[in-house]
Amino acid sequence: MIFSLSTHPDPVIEGAIAASCQSLAGMQAFADQCSDALQAGHSAGDLRGMTTDDYEALYAVALKLYDAKDYERALPVSLALVAHEARSVKYAYLAGLCLQKLKRHREAAVMYLLALGQDATHAPSAFRMGECCSALGEDEAAQQAYEHAVELGRADERYLHLQHAALARLN
Repeated sequence: MIFSLSTHPDPVIEGAIAASCQSLAGMQAFADQCSDALQAGHSAGDLRGMTTDDYEALYAVALKLYDAKDYERALPVSLALVAHEARSVKYAYLAGLCLQKLKRHREAAVMYLLALGQDATHAPSAFRMGECCSALGEDEAAQQAYEHAVELGRADERYLHLQHAALARLN
């Protein structure tokens, strides 16, 4: 996947975007080179020496771009986060949001599925999965995702709003 975007006016953000694009472009070769370590459970970020601070700085850039509705620029940064630390629900969820906003519903659903694989109680991912499945015409899968979001909303009051939204989609 190669990204071709115009230069962002903020040099720090532009640097993060460029580094993310470069990292994604070389990910296959890196994965091939480090396959044994990756299979042993190390993340690509671990192997590249990335720290929690590095991840959070990139996440802040991706979130800032997403909040500015600059989904095309937020996408490579969020995908680079997922590629380097696939165990993070919030990175997969943000990548899913970017993909969904860009109408790439099948790819977004994969990111939400990744997030749910890490935390099956992440109601926002279940709800968004329902939206993606619905957009793809996969009504049965959408219904299952919405039902899961409803159950999660019942179990956790933080997700009550998603429970109501999912119920509205089911009716």
